Amino acid sequence: MADIRVPKTPKAAFNKNRPASDLLLRQVEHLEWAALPAAQRKPHLLRKHRKLTEGQTADLVAKLHKLVMEAKAKTPGPDDAKKLEPVQLPSVPKASGSKKPQSSKTKRRRNSAAKSRRRRRS
Repeated sequence: MADIRVPKTPKAAFNKNRPASDLLLRQVEHLEWAALPAAQRKPHLLRKHRKLTEGQTADLVAKLHKLVMEAKAKTPGPDDAKKLEPVQLPSVPKASGSKKPQSSKTKRRRNSAAKSRRRRRS
């Protein structure tokens, strides 16, 4: 059978200071929902994460995944259903970098300025 080569993920695929995409924010919402016991699951009580960076989302996903796996490991039997303790969701980690994420307009301006400089030189 022929080998299938998979290219390496580019370094630009993860930037811990870039604003998180909607896909990542929805993943956090889903994991928070999964981490809570059924008695605590109320859609209007879930946190709304509007301004998170990719680094913050990565940390939060790791913490929530750990919570879900721990809850799965200690799944109670039918007699223990009344003894469930409320789950406290982890707090949102602080942004690690002091750099503010650049807007797409700023990036476009920089790229167009660099292109115009290259044109002038040649």
